[in-house]
Amino acid sequence: MKIDELLKEYRISLFVFPAGMWERSGFYFPDLRRICVNESLSKQEREKVILHELGHINHNPKHYKRLLLQYENQAGRFMIHELLVDYLKTTDIYDFNWVRFATQYDISTIWGEAMIQDEFRKIQ
Repeated sequence: MKIDELLKEYRISLFVFPAGMWERSGFYFPDLRRICVNESLSKQEREKVILHELGHINHNPKHYKRLLLQYENQAGRFMIHELLVDYLKTTDIYDFNWVRFATQYDISTIWGEAMIQDEFRKIQ
């Protein structure tokens, strides 16, 4: 995964916080250009959280409450896109199975199916 490259490209710093500090997996501070992530997460979960938070980079914090669902969906889609790009480096595009992908990255098939399939079509 190219997390370090993406953080550098977007000029975002990373802060890993102790598990008891906040009851969250992670969040983005736009004023500081900093992503904070919970230290108790596995490497894969940490990467997913960082990718999701990078998906919030272009969101205007003033509109977050009003556009919460849209912003969260866009951040989730960014995460899925980046995970797919990485996944397809080791998987033949003709063997792609969205359920296998969702299972490997622990992405809910309830909300993830459409996003995974849409982003896969964009990459092809």
